[in-house]
Amino acid sequence: MKFRYLIIAIGFFCTISCSDFLDKQASEDITEMDAYKDLANARKVLNNLYYESTTALYNPVSRRFGYDLATDDGVQGYAPIWPKSYNQGTITADDNPNGDDRDEGTPPSTNFWNNSYKKIRKANIFINKINSVPGDEKIKRRYLAEARFLRAFFYTHLIRNYGGVVKLDYVLEDYQEALNMSRITFKESVDWVVQELNEIAPDIPTSNEILSTEFGRITRGGVYALKARLLLYAASPLFNTSSPVMPEYTDIQYYGNYDKERWLAAANAAQQVIEQGYALYRGVPDENGQYPTNYTELFMSIFWTVNSEYVWGFYPKQDNGFVDASHNRSCGGWNWTNPTLELAESFEMLNGKLPNESESGYEFSNPGKDRDPRFKASIQYPNAEYKTYSFKPWIGGSASHLESQRTGMCRQKWIDGSTYPGDPNNPNSGFIYPYVPYFRFAEILLIHAEALNEYYNSPNDVVYNDINLIRRRVGMPDLPKGLTQAQMRERIMRERRVELAFEDHRFFDLRRWGTAYDKLNGAVHGYDVTKGQNDGFYNKVQIGDKRVFMKKHYLSPISTFDLLLNSNLQQNPGY
Repeated sequence: MKFRYLIIAIGFFCTISCSDFLDKQASEDITEMDAYKDLANARKVLNNLYYESTTALYNPVSRRFGYDLATDDGVQGYAPIWPKSYNQGTITADDNPNGDDRDEGTPPSTNFWNNSYKKIRKANIFINKINSVPGDEKIKRRYLAEARFLRAFFYTHLIRNYGGVVKLDYVLEDYQEALNMSRITFKESVDWVVQELNEIAPDIPTSNEILSTEFGRITRGGVYALKARLLLYAASPLFNTSSPVMPEYTDIQYYGNYDKERWLAAANAAQQVIEQGYALYRGVPDENGQYPTNYTELFMSIFWTVNSEYVWGFYPKQDNGFVDASHNRSCGGWNWTNPTLELAESFEMLNGKLPNESESGYEFSNPGKDRDPRFKASIQYPNAEYKTYSFKPWIGGSASHLESQRTGMCRQKWIDGSTYPGDPNNPNSGFIYPYVPYFRFAEILLIHAEALNEYYNSPNDVVYNDINLIRRRVGMPDLPKGLTQAQMRERIMRERRVELAFEDHRFFDLRRWGTAYDKLNGAVHGYDVTKGQNDGFYNKVQIGDKRVFMKKHYLSPISTFDLLLNSNLQQNPGY
C-alpha cells in the first residue's frame, strides 16, 4: 500500500520560549518525496509523530476525559460519554471505546488497535528513510532514535491494553502479507520493546543537554522511564504468573510463569532514571533558602512550571476547552470529571490516619480540614476556597447543572485556581494551559519502591526512602517502620492512587495488580447534590448504577473488523 501524501500536522506543542520545536504553522501538506529531501522537512515529519503520540496520552489535556472515569476514582459529568461501556461491562469487539478519539456520546468508530498501527507505519517510514536524507549525521542519529522511541511508545500502549502484539519493525508494502500476520507472545513483545529502548538511549540527549526550545522532545530519562513503566506492568500479577485471571490465556496474554527477577528489572530501569539527576519539585526557595510550606499551592504548581520533576512532558496549546472541561459548572466550566468519595477518602489526614480510622479527626461535612495537602490540590470539595472562587455544589449554593456535578466534587488537578472560564476580570481565562508531564519523577520513585518491595519480599530502607520523599514534599509524616511486604504493598498502592490521581494510572494499575475484578464490581459514592447545604447534602449516596467488571475486561478486545480482515489475528479470550 503506497501513500502518496503525508499529511503533516504542525503546531500542537508550544514551549517556554517563542521558538516552537514543532515549527508552529496552521497546517501543511508535504509530498513524501519532499518530506525527505532535507533535514528541515524530515524534522516536520518527526514532529508529526510527536503529535501522534499526544493522542495516545491520557486525556485531561485533550479537553475531555482520562481513563479515570472508568475506575472507582471518577464519574462522568456533563455528557453521556465513553466510560459507560466500561462501567456497565458492555464492551465487545464491536463496541470498544478504547481509542484515542474518545469523545462524548457513543463510543468512537475508530479503535485503538488499528489507530496504533497507522502511527507505527508512519514511524517505520521515517525510520526507513531518515538515513538517506542529506545532512548532519549526528542529527540524523538523534532523529532516528526519537522515531524508534515513539514507535516503542505506541507499542507499549498496545501491550498494556492487549498483551502480545503484531511486531512490525519495517515498512509493510505487501497488502496480502498484512492480512496474514499474527501476534507474537507477551514475552517477545516486552523483550523487543525493551531492546529497542536500550539501543536508542545513547543517541537521545539528557535533560541537561536538550535546549529549552525543544521542551516536549524525548530525553534519555524519558527513554528509561518508558522502559521502567513497561517492565513494571510486565512484572505485575496480571502478566507475571503461572495462574492467569482467565484459564483461556495463552503465552500471548501473559508469561505463563512467575519470575521475581522481572521485578528487579523494573527496579533497575527506574534506577536508571534516578541516576539522570531528576528531583521532586519543592518550589522556589526564599532569600533565606527556605522552601514553601504552603504544600497545596506547591503541589498545584508542579503542573504550571517546567521543573526538575519533569522526565518527559509537553505544553498543549489548545482552545479554552481544557479549562472549561476541568472547572466546575458553577464558574463556567463543564466539570467532565467528578471524583468519587472512594478516591477522596483515600487521602489521609495530616496525622497520617485514613478518614475512616478511629481518632483520625475527619469531618464528613468539612472534608478539607487537616487533610493531606494533595487532597485540595487534586479535588474541588464542598466549601473549598480557591484564589478567585469557592465551590458550593448544593441546591441554594452556587450549583448549576446538577447532571454535571453528580458527586458534589470536581477535579482540581491541572487547574491553576487564579481564574476560571467565566471570570469577568480575566477575559483570557479560557486560555490557560498547564505543562503536562507524561513521566514525572514521583512516578519513578513509586515504580522503584514497588518493584523492590516485591523483589526482596519485604520493604528495605530504599523502599521507605522512596515513599517518604514523596510524602515529605507535601508535609505528610513518614510511613511507620516495621511494615510487612503486604502492608507496604497496600501503602504503595494507596500512594500511587493519591499522588498520581487523574494522571491515567488507576485504570491500568487495577488491571496489572489483578484487583480490578474486586474493586470495580460495585457502587461508587458522592454527596447528595439534590439537597441543600443544611438539608441532606452531606449524606453519602450511591452515584449511578453499580459498576460491572468481568474478568475478560483485564485486556481489551481487538475489533471484529480487524479480525475479519486477518484470520491469523488472535482475539483476546472472552470476546
